Amino acid sequence: MSTKRIVIVGGGAGGLALAAKLGRKLGHSGQVDICLIDKSPIHIWKPKLHEVAVGIIDQSIEGLLYRDHGMKNGYRFIRGEVEHCDPDAKTVQLAPILDDKGQVLLEQRQLDFDYLVLALGGTANSFDTHGAKQHCIFLDSLENANTFHRQLIDTLLRVNETGEKLSIGIVGAGATGVELAAELNNVIESVREYGYLNVAKRHLDIHLIEASPKILPLLSSKVSGRAQSVLDKIGVRLHLGVSVKEVTEEGFVTQYDDLISAEIKVWAAGVKGPEVFSNFTKFPITELNQIDVDAFMHVKGYYDIYAIGDCAHFEMANGQSVPPRAQAAAQMADTLCTNLIQRMQNKPEMPFAYKDYGSLVSLSRFSALGNLMGNLRSGTFFVEGFWARYMYNSLYQQHFASLYGWFSSRVYRLAQKLLRWKRPKLKLH
Repeated sequence: MSTKRIVIVGGGAGGLALAAKLGRKLGHSGQVDICLIDKSPIHIWKPKLHEVAVGIIDQSIEGLLYRDHGMKNGYRFIRGEVEHCDPDAKTVQLAPILDDKGQVLLEQRQLDFDYLVLALGGTANSFDTHGAKQHCIFLDSLENANTFHRQLIDTLLRVNETGEKLSIGIVGAGATGVELAAELNNVIESVREYGYLNVAKRHLDIHLIEASPKILPLLSSKVSGRAQSVLDKIGVRLHLGVSVKEVTEEGFVTQYDDLISAEIKVWAAGVKGPEVFSNFTKFPITELNQIDVDAFMHVKGYYDIYAIGDCAHFEMANGQSVPPRAQAAAQMADTLCTNLIQRMQNKPEMPFAYKDYGSLVSLSRFSALGNLMGNLRSGTFFVEGFWARYMYNSLYQQHFASLYGWFSSRVYRLAQKLLRWKRPKLKLH
């Protein structure tokens, strides 16, 4: 029997979990060559990117190295960025890799596959707002989170010396925008411990801009209202029912032609598929730049190609699309892992069924809250405070369990906590 090659493009919550689970089950059998492709050598769980941005998380501690993880879990890591796919020839083409000086380290490469899984995640949707791409940081990748962190640390150094104010504008009051606003307030209160004695909350203006009439527009009014009261209390300036028509060097121009001044500008509104899909001319691409998939997550028209996570458009029986959440990507990875193993054994695949377990939002040390659904009781129920924080952290633990197995993940998390105990609470470089 010839070795089958499964190529997984994208090492996010779905792609990495799938590579790890398949690798542990099939990777050492010699029957399957499992390859994971990602442009970054390090994985950080996407819901934690805002913590990387403010320095709560240090990627040297929290980050997972794909090469090391692949060696231990039965898959190969290939560093690269996919720029084209030929579904008929069953090949993917990787863009050249450049060094810091722009010199070519690796030329274009081509990789054959028997089965392909597209798990490239999503990007923030600027809705073609003029100036957004030029002036805003899109908090949708580790690279962009690190860019925000560098700007924040550089600006805090200046504020400490000059006493000038720092204005930060965030477009989009979904989970990312709300959590970032709360963490920034926490950081401002914490940096004084590390010698920033002239920095105080009065030096920080945070503007959270949302086109909907409430924050967290996809969650219940109770969750939204409680979160808004927390943000009001800590001094975040909310601009609700306000849309941005242009972004300039000075800040955000609203539909009323008002200027919301901001030195650091973040775009965290909307989700769409990755830009590279514009090169995938043979695939069924939606208006939101996602790939249409069927009930088994096959790309429509291609039996050996799948798409999962935020880059996939999966329509449920009720006519609604599976939401772009980490829990959806993880569930898709679980189902696809089973289906690929079934295919190796010439057994039928099972359709994907999304289960919404609710949503939780962390407001730094100030609060945590959300709605939960599932088997605990019928309908949805609201949680806040300690239990919400506990459940929020348990989601992170579940993510690690999908990557390492339950026992190893607990050991790994304990080691991380011990390392963090002896290191600064904030990454200040």
